[in-house]
Amino acid sequence: MNIQICQLLELKMANGATLLAQNFFVKQSYLFLGKTYQFVPFQISGSLMTIGGDNEQLTVLFPNVELALTLLEGGDGNRNSELILHNLWLNSALQPIPDPIPEFYVGQGSAFSETTIECRFRSALDSVGGAFPARIITTENSGLLPLSSDVALQ
Repeated sequence: MNIQICQLLELKMANGATLLAQNFFVKQSYLFLGKTYQFVPFQISGSLMTIGGDNEQLTVLFPNVELALTLLEGGDGNRNSELILHNLWLNSALQPIPDPIPEFYVGQGSAFSETTIECRFRSALDSVGGAFPARIITTENSGLLPLSSDVALQ
């Protein structure tokens, strides 16, 4: 069985511009969930689909072309952007298996070089900063709590 990975990204900028891009079908568009994704060469690195979530960092590299520069200008250097990422596992008939779970990220900044543009994102879910789960340990829900870290084994 032959499996390929296609990544679809929906990048929403602060000025309302949206880029629907995919990096698998060269010079073709791809229809997924009623949206058409155009081919754009990009590379994604960092945390992909972790169980913890926990404000993981993700990096998207674009070639230094006018399209990428225009998007970053509209997103204040990628500080006010939103990214929805789908990782599709395609079978030999190029159909996704199974339906992917979307991942949500928030833009954190960008960096430029002569050849590439690096966009940095953080996951939208931050369990620590969001006080998740919203519970406090008390004697009512945990019993008596130790007053020191001393442990006595008997």
